[in-house]
Amino acid sequence: MARAKRAARLAVGVLALSSAWSGIGWAQEQSQLEEAVVAPLPADIDSLPPIDAPVLQDDRTQAAFDVSNEGDLRGVDLGSLGIDENSLSLADVVASVYRFYPEIERARTERSRTQGESVSAWGAYDTKLGAFSLNEPMGYYKNYRHGIGLARQTWWGGYLSAGYRLGRGSVQPWYKERQTDEGGEFKLAMVQPLLQGRAIDAQRVAIFQAALGQQAAEPAIQQAILETSRDAVTIYWQWVASGAVLAAQRELLDLAEARRNQIEGGVRAGKFAEIDLLLNQQLIAERRVKLVETEQKFRATSFKLSLYLRDGSGEPLVPSDLWLPRKFPEVQPPRRAPFDTDLAAALTRRPEPRLLQLEIQKVQLDRQLACNQTLPTLDFVAEASQDIGEPATKSDDKGDFELLVGLQSEVPIQRRKARGKIQSSTAKIAQISQKRRLTQDKIATELHTSRNALHLNTQVVRQSEQAYRAALETLNRYRFAFDRGKVDLIYLNLVESKANETEIKYIESQRAWYASLADLQYALGLDPLDQAMKVANGSDGRDSDESDP
Repeated sequence: MARAKRAARLAVGVLALSSAWSGIGWAQEQSQLEEAVVAPLPADIDSLPPIDAPVLQDDRTQAAFDVSNEGDLRGVDLGSLGIDENSLSLADVVASVYRFYPEIERARTERSRTQGESVSAWGAYDTKLGAFSLNEPMGYYKNYRHGIGLARQTWWGGYLSAGYRLGRGSVQPWYKERQTDEGGEFKLAMVQPLLQGRAIDAQRVAIFQAALGQQAAEPAIQQAILETSRDAVTIYWQWVASGAVLAAQRELLDLAEARRNQIEGGVRAGKFAEIDLLLNQQLIAERRVKLVETEQKFRATSFKLSLYLRDGSGEPLVPSDLWLPRKFPEVQPPRRAPFDTDLAAALTRRPEPRLLQLEIQKVQLDRQLACNQTLPTLDFVAEASQDIGEPATKSDDKGDFELLVGLQSEVPIQRRKARGKIQSSTAKIAQISQKRRLTQDKIATELHTSRNALHLNTQVVRQSEQAYRAALETLNRYRFAFDRGKVDLIYLNLVESKANETEIKYIESQRAWYASLADLQYALGLDPLDQAMKVANGSDGRDSDESDP
């Protein structure tokens, strides 16, 4: 529980920074699998004698795990139910991934990027302030014109403007509209589409697509978290397994080294032949080679795990040997819902279908715009103006209120641009729809595969543990016989090697079980941190039900 509390403290900051799961409601929609935690195996397993020591440990030897300068490895104590408080838990690794992993940090910046695109799209409706000052100080006609105004596009595709201008001096007769009365002219103007551009236009499409982009940010973050966390969980269990295998290999070597003095004394006393001493030296050399090879794999796994385990500044942190858990959590097959129920939940939680659906909606907007562009342009135009002040001319032809209303229209006869866009967008929607269908089929396949793998790996773990316990009993009997000269060293070595292989197979079966559990959690789209916390807590699990494999 202390380990779980430490993981919880680290997770608090993670959950505060990421709302990646809020959109789909992962916390509220957990499947039948999410409470797969520590629980005892069936009665036929429990009835066997408990294992109080590693497979090759006896009274004459003591496991030595100082295999490097980084720290001490711990043996795999399958009989102990306690977990070292200083060990590195799965929740610690997943919480570090949430908080610091660069790929997830990159995905989180998608929120800011899409928000910026939305702000930019709304810029089409900004109110624009315009002004001009045009002067002709030389020539026969000397005049001065100044103006200022406001204009903006309306939501329904129209355009509104209001302004004031002042025109003085002598104006060319053919440009009399440039002249105003002494107080200037106020003007209002409006353009409103009636066909093309009224229901939809490029500016509104940009806003709608930007909004869809913002909606896609959360599923994108979820996808990054799901994929990265699954990789991190897989590497974590590989690290635990490789550490356990390294401990087993070290124990095997320790047996041969501890037996050396016994055999030397036996040779002097005439109890053992000298060939037994040479054989034991050969075993020591071979087992040292195997230990070095195993350590190389363990170190490589530690370095891989550092990609996901990071310190407070976000730098990769190679886990110390002291952090290695003493054992795997005990395997408890989770109760499963019917496949159709799990599939429906997975399709709801998984971000991939949602991302593709949003992409379809974006293309549908392009198609809707193209359909609108097949209509002719038909705009209602209105303009009202009023001059004020003293008349600029003797005829006073600018003093009355002026109003202009009318229609203007235009249409490309072939309309190839719009028709081509309709064709391409329709085809693209069909492409994405097929991709979405394939994605859903892949999710179903992943769910089938992971459910089946977990079901079969559960049986492998059970059989491996039975073989492991039997190997222990066999080894203890042969040790007893060897000490009394009933069995030679060659045969005892075969039994020790077989017991070591059995232990490694048991370790590997546990690793495979937790890897398949991670695959199933990924297929169901469950929150990785929540699932890791359940493993860390050892909380209440549901009863095992292995029907519907």
